[in-house]
Amino acid sequence: MNKKIMSLVLAGTMLFALASCSSDEDTAPVVLSGGQASQAEGQAAGESVSEGTDATSSSDAYVFTYNGIDIPMNAPADDIIAALGDGYQYFEAPSCAYEGMDKVYTYGSVVVRSYTRDGVDYIAAVELKDDTVSTPEGIRIGSTDEEVTAAYGTERSEGVAGYEYTMGDSYLSFVMENGKVTAITYTAIVAA
Repeated sequence: MNKKIMSLVLAGTMLFALASCSSDEDTAPVVLSGGQASQAEGQAAGESVSEGTDATSSSDAYVFTYNGIDIPMNAPADDIIAALGDGYQYFEAPSCAYEGMDKVYTYGSVVVRSYTRDGVDYIAAVELKDDTVSTPEGIRIGSTDEEVTAAYGTERSEGVAGYEYTMGDSYLSFVMENGKVTAITYTAIVAA
């Protein structure tokens, strides 16, 4: 199975897991608005989010920048979410893939997902929902095949639905339809 199809299957599985991981009433998903959700404790001391730099990431990975805040894949999430502010819709559900909760923060046109490992939340994925936001290279929903290739090159996995570029412990996916981008997702590659 090629990487693109695998990434789409993984994204679908993650969405399904968030929605239906557990049937117990005690572990039902929680949905809050406006940043009222509590953050996981235990982030390592001294880590911070800086604007315009990749200060939170210890590995070479794709970084999405939103409102001047860098969001590297696999970076500790708490300071990033705090820096992005309270203007988000929040959803959480018990994780079927990791310990703790899978968390989803929706900031208008951007969705940030996190996973928990050893009591710390990390960035799992960032999805761009519409053409009002773009990658740092200027690619947005509606960009052409030629624009994606000019921005990211031809070293990529190609599948039926689009392209996947891998960097370090992350990948960047573009779903293409009729020569135009219809979906953009940054995804962390998480070691078992």
